[in-house]
Amino acid sequence: MKLVFRKNEAGEISVFRKEAGMEKPFVYVEMIKELIESRLMDEPEVLGNFSDAERDSISSMTRFITEAIATAAK
Repeated sequence: MKLVFRKNEAGEISVFRKEAGMEKPFVYVEMIKELIESRLMDEPEVLGNFSDAERDSISSMTRFITEAIATAAK
């Protein structure tokens, strides 16, 4: 699973999930179902004018999810 974070000129952040090269609306329940099934999360795409702190926060969140998936798989 790959998430896409996009920030527009107004500073609004949108999240999508990328599936087969296409962006689809992000839905938490669908994300959880996919993570349970695949046990994989790719590095996210971060598009737009994100601050370093925002980028670090997104990376930290995805690392935490990846580690939780790996731990649950054992």
